[in-house]
Amino acid sequence: MIKLIKAELKKIFHKKSFLVITVIFMFYSILTNVIYKEMNTLLNIDNLYTDELKEENKSLNLNNALELEQYVTNITILETEELKKDYKDMAYIIDNKLYDLILEKNSKKFITKEDITDIDEQIEEYKNYIKKKDWRYFTNLELNDINESLSENKSERLEKAKSLEEYRLKNNVNYAEDNYLNKAIITIKTDLNEYYNLKEMSNLNSEMQKRYEALEEEMAINNYILEKKVDALSNNSLGAVLKNFSGEFGLFILIYVIMISGSIISEEFNKGTIKYLLTKPYKRSSILTAKLLTIMLLIPIILLFMVLIEIILGGIILGFNSLSVPVLIYHNGVIEAYHVLKYLGLLLLSSLPEYLVLSILCFLLSTVTTSTSAAITCTFLFYLIGNVISNLALIYNTRIFKYFISLHWNFDYLVNKTSNPYNFSWSFSLGIVIIYIVIMLCISYVYFNKKDVKNI
Repeated sequence: MIKLIKAELKKIFHKKSFLVITVIFMFYSILTNVIYKEMNTLLNIDNLYTDELKEENKSLNLNNALELEQYVTNITILETEELKKDYKDMAYIIDNKLYDLILEKNSKKFITKEDITDIDEQIEEYKNYIKKKDWRYFTNLELNDINESLSENKSERLEKAKSLEEYRLKNNVNYAEDNYLNKAIITIKTDLNEYYNLKEMSNLNSEMQKRYEALEEEMAINNYILEKKVDALSNNSLGAVLKNFSGEFGLFILIYVIMISGSIISEEFNKGTIKYLLTKPYKRSSILTAKLLTIMLLIPIILLFMVLIEIILGGIILGFNSLSVPVLIYHNGVIEAYHVLKYLGLLLLSSLPEYLVLSILCFLLSTVTTSTSAAITCTFLFYLIGNVISNLALIYNTRIFKYFISLHWNFDYLVNKTSNPYNFSWSFSLGIVIIYIVIMLCISYVYFNKKDVKNI
């Protein structure tokens, strides 16, 4: 048996198709990491947006009240965007402190024709602090406003807002957009009102309850980031790629698995080597088992190989520092921190039933049809149909979908500590997966043992 498995592995690793897919995967991995690295640049559309506003202003009729209001809004946006280009680290202040003042000034100047001397002086004062990048001045302003509100009305929301500003000052957290601590503070501040409003309501409907739970999770994760000072939500790091490994490289995993499973039997028939193989002192069932075990052995080997390649290439492009940043999972009011490689390992393990089912299906079709192309094509078609049925099952709660395998072959919800999207227990889903596998293997063995090879 071991000799048969070694022989199968040797044949697979020497296949040109295997080497070609590997080279393509490596190029795709490089491209993916470059995209992640340049993600912030790719999403920057400020220049395009401001150009559109300038063009729009040329066509506006300032004698029309509605178009005049639009003009005032546009020139306010253009003025603040221009300022943000020169002082990117103060963009949040410009948007939240200066924008309203400039809008008020422009409204008075162009619409109500009022005197703007006082407001212009305040704007210039703010601009001077912005140009000096004195972010502490604005934090102290915010803190003073909060303290005044607290003197009139004590509330949990205001206390939390105060603690955030004090944290900013104590830990020297400026308003730079790429400062992950600043992002965490701003996210919490943005959600505070909605979160506490929902928290104080006694009767929440299902949608409001979901929103409250989402806000609670988001706040818990950002509070953890502030407490531990870890950039756990970075989108342009090796850790981010690894967290989304199945989403980015799942197609390649599928190609590897189906390519191997679809050819391991059929090629023996197509090349006529099946007759030579059957002359060996092995039972047919042993030959088929050796090929099946080869597939089962190759799946984890391929997964480990792909992860290793991604870590090497991703580390070179994005750096290896993010490997020490944990993945945060929120569950029952508690944040659980996983090492990114442990999290990735659990995710790949949770998706293993999917790859097993598809590989055995392809193995079965290869055995029955003795056609590599038919086995691979039909398996891919089954996979695509499975995705369609899974989406339909989320929309229509129909019993007919209950036993379709694509609703059961992925267990990533267990890793992410969420509920099953189809409301099945993990034991029921595992049972369905086992039943499918057993049925397909039984058909494969029965058919292979009875297969007539005389005319091959």
